[in-house]
Amino acid sequence: MRTSADSYAYRIVHSMLRLQEGERLNVTAGPETIAFAHKVAHEAADSSGVPASLVYVENGRVESADEIAPTSGSPRDPEGEVMLHLAAFTPSTFKEEDELDAIHLQAHRLLADPVFLDRRISIPWAVAYVPTAAWAEFVHGPGATVDRLYLDLAEALALDEEDDHSATLEKVLSMRAEKLSSLHLRKIRLESPIISLEADVARGASIGTSAVRLPSGRFFYPSLPCEDLIIPVDCRSARGTLRASYPFRFFDRVIEDATIKVEGGRITSFESQYPGYVARYLNIDEEASRLSEVILCEELTRASRFKKAWGVPMLDRMRTSQVVFGGITPERITLGDESLLGVHGLNTSMARLEVPVGGHGLSVTGIDEDGNQVTIFKDGLFSC
Repeated sequence: MRTSADSYAYRIVHSMLRLQEGERLNVTAGPETIAFAHKVAHEAADSSGVPASLVYVENGRVESADEIAPTSGSPRDPEGEVMLHLAAFTPSTFKEEDELDAIHLQAHRLLADPVFLDRRISIPWAVAYVPTAAWAEFVHGPGATVDRLYLDLAEALALDEEDDHSATLEKVLSMRAEKLSSLHLRKIRLESPIISLEADVARGASIGTSAVRLPSGRFFYPSLPCEDLIIPVDCRSARGTLRASYPFRFFDRVIEDATIKVEGGRITSFESQYPGYVARYLNIDEEASRLSEVILCEELTRASRFKKAWGVPMLDRMRTSQVVFGGITPERITLGDESLLGVHGLNTSMARLEVPVGGHGLSVTGIDEDGNQVTIFKDGLFSC
């Protein structure tokens, strides 16, 4: 009988990585994810016909490396490489005296991806989180089991459905992105009972999905497939107010309610039950408090039913639309010269905070260079 773990492994290989025949999967895993890594490696080897590489890492050191061969047929020589890291959720503890460097920001899931325009990604590479006891307890409280968390993932990711709609969804979202790009929008406006926000659409960056498309045309998801459209904004321009619509992780806590005011692109007021945490975040660097992206995700998806915080931004993002403070998604940058990032208002902060603002009442309007308006989102659904 196929378990939720089996279905999750299948979804990672075929929907997220979109592994093709002849490609070798290289998996890294730690103590808490190694058992699941074997499931993924066997699924990859059997589907591609190429032995999968499984690297076991503990305390930052490579302890062993194994090769997982296909269960039938003669192994093929690899014709391409795919990388996957299977991560375990690790609870973090925030201390006032901690220096908020990259290590601590990563532990709190607040670290932005670095921007290196001269080192673009050339092969599929992804991260997937594996259910563990610590993660289950973060989501549901003491005593929660891994099985319960797998049931949550099965519901949010539709693991019980045989058909894979991710490729079709990516095409639809890409077509929407191309249409919006062709309109040469100058501004976007978000409006609902909990948000009133306007920002300039960024130059030097493109509207697109979370999927990464390589020069060859092959695409994959660097995290779990998301039904999202990313609109980069000029980090100097946003103005308005917003209130969080879902709980979200902030350092080692879950924020149940937050109200944020923005002027000149920067957070000027951030009301929550943890004001000390807010102060530390705002002082990480000059751009941590500046808006960088709007991520649109339709309501009424299966993931939107999950009202708790996953504690992992890449999964929390699936529940609803977000506004992003801090570092921009590097794949959305179209510039080739890093010296122009600041000129175009592209946010390169080392921190990144995604705040959920979506809901059935969310409407998003685009405004072009002539002042014409186009409705992008209406009542929480795409209308373009």
